[in-house]
Amino acid sequence: MNTSIMKASIKKELWEFNGMLKWVPITLAGVFILIPLLSLLLNDIEFSGWLEGLKHLSESQGDRGLTKVFFVATAALFAPFVLVGFIVQLYYLVTCLYDERRDMSVMFWRSLPVSDGVTITSKLLTGAIIIPAIFYSAATMLFVIGLVLAFIGSVILSVGFDISLWGLWSSAQVLSTLGSFWLTLIPLAIWLLPLYSWLMLTSIYAKKAPFLWAVLPIVALLIIEAIVVHYLQLSQPFFGHFIGDYFSLATDKVAVNSDDISSLRWAPLQAVLAQIDYRTFLVSAGLLSATYWFRVNKQES
Repeated sequence: MNTSIMKASIKKELWEFNGMLKWVPITLAGVFILIPLLSLLLNDIEFSGWLEGLKHLSESQGDRGLTKVFFVATAALFAPFVLVGFIVQLYYLVTCLYDERRDMSVMFWRSLPVSDGVTITSKLLTGAIIIPAIFYSAATMLFVIGLVLAFIGSVILSVGFDISLWGLWSSAQVLSTLGSFWLTLIPLAIWLLPLYSWLMLTSIYAKKAPFLWAVLPIVALLIIEAIVVHYLQLSQPFFGHFIGDYFSLATDKVAVNSDDISSLRWAPLQAVLAQIDYRTFLVSAGLLSATYWFRVNKQES
């Protein structure tokens, strides 16, 4: 596979969805910046109270609870970006092949020396990895801005008020905390690959309303299966159990010690890795093969 063609295909996808992929994370980051500023402006801040609290914080720098608080705060920062990014992913994957058929631009793109396999792969990589990486980057930039402000504040407190917070920087374990979130990017993409593949299949197949095509067949299948299981008195529904078991992050598969920050930090990654098995690759391969077949053989009208 020619890497230059793949890069050009991914750039084309980013160009087509440039507005959404640029302004959604920027707006979300702006909200995170604006809300604390409004809180400071609208509420009366007792500066002496802040200083007393910071002095108490400086005296408890060896407390392991501070490390946990920093991790939870970082998770609270990343969570909205991950959630909104996931919604954008779903929108992109369910429309990426449908839109180009609707406006007939598929005829132009297929006239270029780019194979259908490269097209599908580039769209899958964009939806599964590039888009969440954009939102991870936005959260990281906000994280870095917070660190810069905290550094400036530490300098001011150290020089002007004789309050040293430098010990907090080592106890916070900034790099390992940030790395634990970024390391979930690829495993999450692999774990959710069956979902992404299904959305791409509905995007290439649906003539109208791809969102309904993505949801209604699954809902109909689960309802029909529930009726059959009820009347035939079977033990449990196969597809319902399969979907529920695969997409539920079971905590019993991961040993988490709430007192150990290292265990807590790597728990999300371990939980995702525990869910990846043969089903991930079999289902994804089948759905992507069907998507490729429709891309090659479906006649556009």
